[in-house]
Amino acid sequence: MEPHLMIPSTFCWTKMGVESGEGLDLIVRRKEWERQLGDGLFFWGIGQSLGDNAREAAASIDGEMQVLFSPMFSKPKDIDVRPEEIFVWNSWVDGRGNVMPLPKHVLITSRADLPSGRRKSSHYALVCRSDQRLGGGTEIEVTAAHLRNFSSDKPLGASQVTAVVKNANFALSGNAARKYAVSFIATMEAPYAVQLSDPSLLTPQDLERISEVSARGGIKDWSALVSRLRGH
Repeated sequence: MEPHLMIPSTFCWTKMGVESGEGLDLIVRRKEWERQLGDGLFFWGIGQSLGDNAREAAASIDGEMQVLFSPMFSKPKDIDVRPEEIFVWNSWVDGRGNVMPLPKHVLITSRADLPSGRRKSSHYALVCRSDQRLGGGTEIEVTAAHLRNFSSDKPLGASQVTAVVKNANFALSGNAARKYAVSFIATMEAPYAVQLSDPSLLTPQDLERISEVSARGGIKDWSALVSRLRGH
C-alpha cells in the first residue's frame, strides 16, 4: 500500500466497476499488464467525454495532472454485467480530427449498444502513466461532497462517473460522510483524454479468451492476445 498522500487540489477522478461483462479485479489485472507492456503507459476507457477539461486543468496547475481511481459503491447496471455485444476500439481522434491508431499494447473494450438499443458510436479514454503497480491500494479517501466540477464550479452530478474536479475540502451539499477509497493513482499525459473511434465487434470466442487469459494467464499470453485482437 502506498503511504498517505494528500488529495490534489485539482485532479481527475474516475469511479470503476464492472464493464463489458468483466469484473473489476480482472480489468485492473489486465490494465496492469498493459502498463508494464507500455513502459508505464496505459489507456483507461470511460463512457463520457471530458471535452477540454483535462487539458485545461493540467495547464492551470504546477506539476503533473493526476487521476485517482475509486471502486464504485453502486450496483452495476445489467447492461454492463451482461452486454449482448462488445466492441474493441482501435483508434483515437486528435484535436484536428485526424484518426490515429491506438498504441499496439492497448486494449479498450466497451458494450456495443447504448441502453436505448442504438449502436454505440463513441467512447473515450484517459491517457495515463504510472511507475507503480495498479491496484496496490492507497490510504487516500475521496469525499465526493467536497468536489466541484473544474469548469463550472458546480457539485458533481449523480451520473458523473469520471470528472475533472477541484477539491474544496468542505461540503456545500451532499453526504460528507460518504467517502470513496482510492485504489491507485496515475498521472495523465498529453493528450490527456481522447475520443475513440474505429470499433470492431469481438466474437464470443474472443470474449471467452479475454476472460480466460485475464483470470489464469500471464503477461506474455495477454500481449499475444492483444496483438491478435487488434490485428497486429
